[in-house]
Amino acid sequence: MKQNRIPRQNRAAGFTLVEMLVVIAIIAILASILIPVIARSKTKAKAATARVQMAEIDLAIKSYKSDYERYPMPMGQAVNSFGDVTFGDGFKAHNNVLMAILFSEDTSSHPLLKGVNDGNRRNPKKNKYLDAKESGESSSVTPALPGVSREMRYHDPFGNDYIVSMDKNGDGYCVDAFYGGLPNGALVGLKSVPKPGVGQGYKGGVMIWTNGPDMDRNDKQGVNDGVNADNIVNWN
Repeated sequence: MKQNRIPRQNRAAGFTLVEMLVVIAIIAILASILIPVIARSKTKAKAATARVQMAEIDLAIKSYKSDYERYPMPMGQAVNSFGDVTFGDGFKAHNNVLMAILFSEDTSSHPLLKGVNDGNRRNPKKNKYLDAKESGESSSVTPALPGVSREMRYHDPFGNDYIVSMDKNGDGYCVDAFYGGLPNGALVGLKSVPKPGVGQGYKGGVMIWTNGPDMDRNDKQGVNDGVNADNIVNWN
């Protein structure tokens, strides 16, 4: 009896169910490997951008000080517990107080910053020391969008406020409101301030940092411990 047989070339043209499942499994394994790698690469790229922006802020502050022989801050700015000033979310003032001066913004009619730089009195030369992309959104968005918000707060690529401290008391050490009292400050280049009881600081004028990718900090942990380990710092 004659049998109908499928030509060999036709039988080889398609995938069997087993072969298809094997291919899907391989794709899933590759995806599980590549997705975390891509995520880490994006995080590193954002951290690198934050460091560049912090360097720009640092240069802007030093350029202002060179022109005016003082640090950019409003008259009568409240100091932190170490006698210096710290701007940023959760401290005496947000960084928009600093940015208004560096951006040469007249704050006379600003609803949140009136009195900070009215008539450009803290930057009478009207020099624009810093230029940054505007996010167009409010800082109340969670997480905040990168760039300068409508409230003039400057956020890093992760959505954190840039936190900036300056040596207001002129003792040659900048002591940050957060890092000034943390254990093991030497691990991030900080030194004990000679004056007893004043904590640890950077021997210089400016400290800038952010909470990093996890958007968190803890003043009960060391400088490189727990949620503080991924903080991004700029002082040298």
